[in-house]
Amino acid sequence: MKGITFIYFSATETTARCARAVGKGLGLPINREINIADNHTTELPFFQNDDVAIIAAPVYAGRLPQKAVDTIRILRSKGAFAIGLVVYGNRDYDDALLELTDMLKKSRFNIIGAGAFIGQHSIFPNVANRRPDKTDTTLLEQFGAECRARLEAGLPFEEIEVSGAFPYKRPAPVPLHPKCDSARCRRCGECVRKCPVGAIPSGDPTATQDEKCISCGRCIHVCTNYARRYSGIKYKLVAKVFETKVKERKEPIWTVAR
Repeated sequence: MKGITFIYFSATETTARCARAVGKGLGLPINREINIADNHTTELPFFQNDDVAIIAAPVYAGRLPQKAVDTIRILRSKGAFAIGLVVYGNRDYDDALLELTDMLKKSRFNIIGAGAFIGQHSIFPNVANRRPDKTDTTLLEQFGAECRARLEAGLPFEEIEVSGAFPYKRPAPVPLHPKCDSARCRRCGECVRKCPVGAIPSGDPTATQDEKCISCGRCIHVCTNYARRYSGIKYKLVAKVFETKVKERKEPIWTVAR
């Protein structure tokens, strides 16, 4: 095997951490990492039959982010191997893992394994706070190790099955968006450059175009002066209800091809 290529959408680095932990368990050298949340025009590789890809994305309202879908959908493989991974904020992953594996099948990957893991919620950080934690990381590495064992067993792979339904759940719009404290903003433009959907105008980095914003939290994560955050009475009320509703700890699930 040539090594691992990571392709993921990771606005706050949570999904990236999960993908890397799987890669560590897989135990192969790393060829390349592509963060869809950053690389707007990056040329995507064509995967050959001895390549291994870890494809990962967060779950937003039960589905994959459209930006991730647009990229993953055009991946092409000539019998390469793939591990699919979704990361959700302790509510549910709904149809997201099925959506991911369906795309990987259409791109002619041999799917070694697929899993749904939990990461700190990108809008309500008190939910699944600091996850993936040590237990999660151990399980992510275990998943990777199981995929390595299956990879070494060789072809053929039986078609992998995951939970979810088609047609996929219609994603609900999120009415909460990060706001900027103009007194803290240094107008460096980092949030403008790193917003995956161009929701922050270059002429006014203190503004957010709500109709474009996908509430991924990328602008919050990249701001070194902590000028951006979720705030307001509505946010606090929704957070309180949501935190109560999903406080029970969810655990990861995964499946490996036979």
